[in-house]
Amino acid sequence: MPTPLTAAVFVGTRADLGPLSPVLEALQADEGLTLRVLTGVMYAVDDLVAALPASVPEAAWREVVVPLADPMREMTVAAQLDQGAVLSGAVGQALTAQAVDVLVVLGDRWELLYVVPPAVLLGVPVVHLHGGEVTEGALDERVRHAVTKLADQHCVASEDAAARVRQLGEPADRVHVTGAPGLDRVAGAVPIPDAELADLLGVDVVERPLALLTYHPPTAQQAAPVGDWAREAAQAALATCGTVVATHPGMDEGRDEILAALTALAADEPRLRLVAALGRDYPRVLAAVDVVVGNSSSGVIEAATLHVPAVDIGERQRGRLRGDNVLHADEGRAAVEAALRTALGPVWRERSARAANPYGTGAASAAILDIVRDAALAPRVKPFVDLRPAPATAATTGRRTSEEEEE
Repeated sequence: MPTPLTAAVFVGTRADLGPLSPVLEALQADEGLTLRVLTGVMYAVDDLVAALPASVPEAAWREVVVPLADPMREMTVAAQLDQGAVLSGAVGQALTAQAVDVLVVLGDRWELLYVVPPAVLLGVPVVHLHGGEVTEGALDERVRHAVTKLADQHCVASEDAAARVRQLGEPADRVHVTGAPGLDRVAGAVPIPDAELADLLGVDVVERPLALLTYHPPTAQQAAPVGDWAREAAQAALATCGTVVATHPGMDEGRDEILAALTALAADEPRLRLVAALGRDYPRVLAAVDVVVGNSSSGVIEAATLHVPAVDIGERQRGRLRGDNVLHADEGRAAVEAALRTALGPVWRERSARAANPYGTGAASAAILDIVRDAALAPRVKPFVDLRPAPATAATTGRRTSEEEEE
């Protein structure tokens, strides 16, 4: 009987846990695979086990989680560099100790700069999800394309992303348009009833319109007043909506300023409910809200599946493919408030109801599972494919001309 393939999946924060959840379920259910879940940025083992999909018993998840480092307690560049160094060594040890055959990573988070290179050095094939996308307002943009060049197989969410990966020289037979895996858990989600949501938020009643706000640091904009921008986005949502559910920002520098601003505002405004994360309740909450607002990929990628209007703020998601449900707003209360009034109006709601999601239909995880199974079979050598090959010259062939020889 053949030895089961061992696949490791890195989960750093909720930014990748959400979209990876359907993939983790598919890998865990496959009898021909042994799954390992590596973690070490946001989650302690108990916290990650509690956040993983409820379709698998917590005891089973606990057996496969491999902690690489303690969760981060502060978010500065210095802390990121320190954590990265720890992660890099721990990943190398874990891949070797667990006899990992393939590593699966998603997206563009800074920690991948420390997680992926050890796999490359050890000869462990890397399957990269959500490559080829564009977010020019975040440093994630650079990380995403760097990981593309280190990866062996690419599970991209859209045709435009596939074209960019090929443009980076990746062979077409290694680029697979699977759709966005996060849609697998969103498609068909039933809205959480208002009464149940009120209990979840600790309020007597949910007031409509209901907004879901997530504001992350736009990391490509240095010295940006991110706390002010987050507070103004929340104020705009409060001016146009009843209850506003705000989730904590991502694990980037600027997180602390944003969290402080939202915490202070929530102390004075009970309609603003600040929660660390929605976790397993996220699909049902997303299905229930009247509008999504902020600069998170959830509004750009996932909201269209449930036909929820979305207001994308600022530069963080600039360049990213989006559905017809997404409306853009500049930073600042006035601009965001105007966009929210449009998004909540009947014309934009009707537009959103007709919107198709350009990231797929919610059937990505099965396709990704097939690619993970075969990833270890691909040749180690990965050719660079020129889309427009340059004419051969002495410089490109490595041969000297007769004139150069005479010199």
